[in-house]
Amino acid sequence: MKKHLLFCVFALASAVALPLSLMAQNAGTKPELPMYRYNSGSTVSPLPVVQGDVLGTIQWRALVTYGDIRSGATIRSVITQPVAPGVLQANMIFQTSGAAGLVDRMIITETGLVGIGTNTPQFNLHTVGNTHTTGRFHGRIHFDVGQPTGLPNTYADEAYFERKSRAALGLAPNAYTDGGILSLAPGGNSLRRQLFTGGTDGLWTRSQDAGGANSWAAWEKLLTSADIGGRPNLTARFLPPGPTSSSLGDGQIFDNGANVVIGGIPPAPAAVAPAFNPADVLTVNGNARVTGSATIDGNTGTNSLNVAANAIVNGATTTGSLSVLTNATVNGDARVNGNVGIGKAPSATFDLDVAGSSNFDGRVKIGATNFPGSASYELAVGGGIIAEEVLVRLQPWPDYVFEADYRLPTLSEVETFIQREKHLPGVTPAREVETSGLNLGQMQKMQMEKIEELYLHLIALEKRIQALEAENAALKAAQQQR
Repeated sequence: MKKHLLFCVFALASAVALPLSLMAQNAGTKPELPMYRYNSGSTVSPLPVVQGDVLGTIQWRALVTYGDIRSGATIRSVITQPVAPGVLQANMIFQTSGAAGLVDRMIITETGLVGIGTNTPQFNLHTVGNTHTTGRFHGRIHFDVGQPTGLPNTYADEAYFERKSRAALGLAPNAYTDGGILSLAPGGNSLRRQLFTGGTDGLWTRSQDAGGANSWAAWEKLLTSADIGGRPNLTARFLPPGPTSSSLGDGQIFDNGANVVIGGIPPAPAAVAPAFNPADVLTVNGNARVTGSATIDGNTGTNSLNVAANAIVNGATTTGSLSVLTNATVNGDARVNGNVGIGKAPSATFDLDVAGSSNFDGRVKIGATNFPGSASYELAVGGGIIAEEVLVRLQPWPDYVFEADYRLPTLSEVETFIQREKHLPGVTPAREVETSGLNLGQMQKMQMEKIEELYLHLIALEKRIQALEAENAALKAAQQQR
């Protein structure tokens, strides 16, 4: 029985090998093992292959148990495009056997694309999954761990990973002498850029110098989390040493998203809790100077506000010192708790110092409790006024007393009026002065009118005296002649 089975196996193997032996050359200068696929047809001629046909499969099999033969790996070729005279396009698929049996592992398409983990590669090499190489990888993207002191003289259309010495790159000494450098060369109309890391001082970058194809600008440090420290809501500032600082820390500007406070921030580790009014968008704890125009649409609170150009405040202003070197417009309430200088620095002697002219479009009250009832008075002063000269413009002036048609009251009429009214005619009585005050301009006009009337009476009196004196002299002369 065993001999009969062995004979059958040998006969089958001979039958399969006979057509191949007729076409294959297994030895010689050009050994080949071709597989010839055609489709069955009439007895006259075979039919040609079509798209989707398997051209052939090489299999590696093994007996895993009695009566169980398994395939461990295969290589097969499948026609991928329609067949035409002189044209045959096919791929090559590699399989290996796992727990689930044979699985496609790699493909080479008819156009030369290689796929690992995918049968539809989109690139010359398309890998689904991780890749790793223990040697150098050269191409558009490559990694080089050799020559830490050598610098390549060309980078073109590539990304280049290298291990380089800090000294060779011109970087400051560090506990770690080497580091990794990534060179990016996009090509075209672009500048190349490099990134370096590996020491304890973070990341560095530099750009290709536009003046030379293979020269580089100076390295610049990129700030990392180790270079940045601060407390919540504080704006960062560059910290010493300088002149170019590579670290950031707390500044004196607090910003919680709704309110900004400048100054008065205690040093760390104290809590950041500046005092401010939530209604104030900006609070300045200290002096403030604006060298240009300033427009503030809300309230401002500060110890000193200096504006070198125009200042417009559309809200209330509370400040210890307000200095405006040109125009100031306040559309809301303004309160100054210190001295104010306009056009000059404020002094400690006066609350308000003005260098230049002052203009008031409304009524002015100085020291007075309130304005007088009459709106015709523009200035109210609750105290004395000292002036070297006061000019009062009045019309008409009392020179009308000297006109021919002016009726000069007689002294007897004046006497009768005084006895009855207890004041000169045409002069404000004392009771009105006590209740309404004294109008200096009107009083000066009334006094001048009385002075001119008095002069007319004096002139008339002098004429009468002269006439009496002449009459008296004539009487004396007549008596002496007797």
